[in-house]
Amino acid sequence: MTDFYQKISQESGSLEDLARKMPGFGGYLKRNDRRAADRLLRERLVRVFEEQLTRFTRLQRDLVEAGGLRYMERVQSIDTGLRTFIDRVKTASSGYAGAFDAIKVDEEDIQKLYAFDNALLTYQDQLIAGLNQLEESIGTDGVAGVLRQLESVVADANNTFKRRAEALQTLGTGPLEADE
Repeated sequence: MTDFYQKISQESGSLEDLARKMPGFGGYLKRNDRRAADRLLRERLVRVFEEQLTRFTRLQRDLVEAGGLRYMERVQSIDTGLRTFIDRVKTASSGYAGAFDAIKVDEEDIQKLYAFDNALLTYQDQLIAGLNQLEESIGTDGVAGVLRQLESVVADANNTFKRRAEALQTLGTGPLEADE
């Protein structure tokens, strides 16, 4: 898995390398790198989950064609949960201050936020595995169990992202700002 912070740090130019050695300014650049890495990570999450939502929509049609109308309430719940999660990740604020903001957040807090967002990748893997199982189970008696698992994964992802917002409030950043 790509570590976006590491990639951004390695791609800095010689002027940035010099600036990183200056007291105070190096920390600012590291915070900006972490902020950019967090944004890139969330953008990647959105792309992957949107791809899986498209796949899930196709599987919904396959399920209906196979006579699975009785599952539509649960399918709709999963669909709504996935869309909610994608919207939350897409519109999430970075949660930490820029260079000239009155409230400063240290690099350790920014690292925690990035690690939190990086942990969301586990839901991506669980969703993909669940959709693989759903695809295999269409037309069998196993559909209900797979849908329960998918519903649980989507609910867990949404609950985890809610905790991200709570964690941001404990960082002391004041009002959350939107990414530029």
